[in-house]
Amino acid sequence: MLLEKIIDNICWLLSKIPLECMELHFMQMALLAVLLITPLAAAAGVQVVNFRMAFFADTIGHSAFAGAALGLILLGSQGPAWSMPLLAMLIGLGVMWLKRSSEIASDTAIGILFAFIVSGGLLLTAHNHELSHLAQRFIFGDVLLIDYQDIVLLMILFILHTLFMICNGNRMLLIAIDEDLARAHRIKSAWYNYLYISLLALIVIVCVKAVGVLLVSALLVVPAAAARNLTTKAGMMVWYASLCGLLCGILGLLLSVHEKINTASGALIVMLNCIVFAVSILIKKLRKTAV
Repeated sequence: MLLEKIIDNICWLLSKIPLECMELHFMQMALLAVLLITPLAAAAGVQVVNFRMAFFADTIGHSAFAGAALGLILLGSQGPAWSMPLLAMLIGLGVMWLKRSSEIASDTAIGILFAFIVSGGLLLTAHNHELSHLAQRFIFGDVLLIDYQDIVLLMILFILHTLFMICNGNRMLLIAIDEDLARAHRIKSAWYNYLYISLLALIVIVCVKAVGVLLVSALLVVPAAAARNLTTKAGMMVWYASLCGLLCGILGLLLSVHEKINTASGALIVMLNCIVFAVSILIKKLRKTAV
C-alpha cells in the first residue's frame, strides 16, 4: 500500500534522530502520531473553545468504548474500526441536533448525550471480561500502541481538517461570534456546524487511542486556551495552539520514555500543555501591567 510505504519512509527519517529510543519502530510510529495528533487536536480545539463546547470532547471520548463494544458484539474483531467512528459521528450530530431543534443550551445537550453514552457503555461492558478490559484501554490510552491504520486515518483527518479550515475558517468564526449575523450573510450555519462536528468527532476518536478518554478533552482545549491568552487574532490563535501542542507532544513523548522518568506519555504531554497554559496566563498579566 502506498500510504504504508510513505509511513515507513517517514519512520526511517525519524530513526535518524540521534536518540537511542528512536531506533525502535514503535517509537518512530509514536512520534509520527504525535506530530499529527497534537497540532491537529490543538487547531481543532480553537473552534471548540470558540463554540464553548469543551465538554463535547468528553462525550465523544466516552463513546469510544461503547462503540468498540458494539462493534465486537455485532461484527467481531474488525467491528470496532467501523463502529467507533460511526457512533462518534452519530453522537456529535445528536448533540448539534438537540441544540438546534429544541433550543437547549449546548452544555445541556452535551450532558444529555454524555449520560446516554456512558450508561450505555457501562451496560455493554459490565458482564463481559474482555469488553471490560477493552474499556480500560480506552480510558487510559497509549500512544505507543498506534498502528498503521491509525496513522493513515490521522493523515486523512489532518488533510481534511486543514482544507476545511482554509476554505471555511472565516465562516466558522462568524458562526461562533453571531450565528444570526452569519445567516444574514447567507452562510448555511447548520450545514457547516454538522459538517464540522462530524469531523471533530473523528479527530476525538483517534486522539482517544493516544491519550485516553480521561485526557482527550485536554488535548483539544488546553493548547487553544493558552493560545487565546497570547493573542486575540483568530488566525494567530490557531498557529499558537498548534505550535504549543506540537512542542509539548514531542517533549512529552521523548521524556516519558526516558529511563529516569518512565511514565505515561499522554499524561505527560497534557501536563506540559497545562504548564504552558499557566505561563500564558502570566504573560497575559504582564502585558496588561505593561500597558
